[in-house]
Amino acid sequence: MKKLVLLFCLSPALLFGQTASELQSKRITLPNGWSLSPAGASLPLGDLPLNIAVAPNKKFIAVTNNGQSTQSIHLLDTKAHQVLDTKEIGKAWLGLVFSDDSKTLYVSGGNDNWIVRYEIKAQKLLIKDTIIIGKPWPEKISVAGLALDDKANRLYVVTKENNSLYVVDTNKRRSLYLYLIT
Repeated sequence: MKKLVLLFCLSPALLFGQTASELQSKRITLPNGWSLSPAGASLPLGDLPLNIAVAPNKKFIAVTNNGQSTQSIHLLDTKAHQVLDTKEIGKAWLGLVFSDDSKTLYVSGGNDNWIVRYEIKAQKLLIKDTIIIGKPWPEKISVAGLALDDKANRLYVVTKENNSLYVVDTNKRRSLYLYLIT
């Protein structure tokens, strides 16, 4: 009986696991000499994929890339496991949120002190408009995290430079309230 239980427990690992040579072929050596052996499939996303958001309809995933190279937003297909679209964004930082109907993506504009609103049409990201929070850098605001209440037309925006919470009306595209976080 113990052998049967052990065989049952090991079966998924044997069926879906990777061989040592498969892991070795995917090994990546980092600049510090360490190495990574990612399990499963991967997609090229840039040098610092900082945040990920799954659309409510589960068809799309958005990833923000905020490293030293080109900053970008990637739209991924969850079923086909492929990158559908990539848009360069001048500055971005962390914030990503889909609308309830999965047809709109809000993206933090980082030190540009705005939120970029993308429309998703034919599996592509199209800039719909921007919501300006303040003047761009050197004004220290820096849009970071985003949360959306679609029913109330409210976007909640936290910042990393002036430690504030902005409550934005998504219809009027303007800030309604500003709360300093101490």
